[in-house]
Amino acid sequence: MKFMFEQHYEEIDGVRIHYVDEGSGPPILMVHGQPTWSYLYRKMIPPLVDAGYRCIAPDLMGFGLSDKPTDESVYTLRRHVELITGLIEKLQLKGITTVGHDWGGPISLRYAIDHQDNLRALVILNTLVKTIPIPLLFSLVFRSGRFSSFLIRRMDLFRRIAFRRGWPFRRPIESSVMEQYKMPHPTAASRAGIAAFPKMVPGNGRHPNAEYISEIDAVLRDWDIPVLVMFSDGDIAFKIDEGQRIAEMVPNGRFQIVRNAGHYLQEDAGEEIAQRMVTFLRDEAKVS
Repeated sequence: MKFMFEQHYEEIDGVRIHYVDEGSGPPILMVHGQPTWSYLYRKMIPPLVDAGYRCIAPDLMGFGLSDKPTDESVYTLRRHVELITGLIEKLQLKGITTVGHDWGGPISLRYAIDHQDNLRALVILNTLVKTIPIPLLFSLVFRSGRFSSFLIRRMDLFRRIAFRRGWPFRRPIESSVMEQYKMPHPTAASRAGIAAFPKMVPGNGRHPNAEYISEIDAVLRDWDIPVLVMFSDGDIAFKIDEGQRIAEMVPNGRFQIVRNAGHYLQEDAGEEIAQRMVTFLRDEAKVS
């Protein structure tokens, strides 16, 4: 299945950002994570558009059809948030519902807590909003300076693992679909953004991103905004317990399990997730 949406571009602070913009109505901003792109949301967009929503799905810097600087040091969590913020402002999006998956979680949620007056609801998918212990093997392979950069960029190790059939996807994936996921990063030079993300994970309170992400957790505890948390039962990276914790800590949170889905639950159950969102937005969040 090829990418079927019209391509849109905006230059944000010197970076050309690609995004999907489909439909009309209350805006839904859909932010992907590592190492995917807006293609991940292709199954969710049509039913949401049919239900009367406008879907905006950007490609983060370094991913999809957006610019891919080759210097890993330019990729920071704050920079990603700044660029998403710039896109929202350029498109003049008001009354947003954000959807964040994987790294799209803290990126979209950081925008949300910094711009609370512009948010209507939050949808959180398989992600983190706090510091987490990092397995030693993960650190050695993906967070060890030049060695990790060589493995991720030259050997393409992260994508080989991320797009392996099994835990990332629980349902059969056509080879043509897999090729679309792999398409944006054909060379070592194009993979700087992939190499940078593992180093951004806050494994302890001393990490530069620890406070930046922990503030999300703190604000959500006191923010009376409708929140739908959906975690899949087949994700070994983000466990169901974490999804339950997030939903229980927010005053107006709802938690749902997506069955028979892996880490990339939008691929395994995109239409189902979209229909759950429509029900949540109309009946509970009153966004219509």
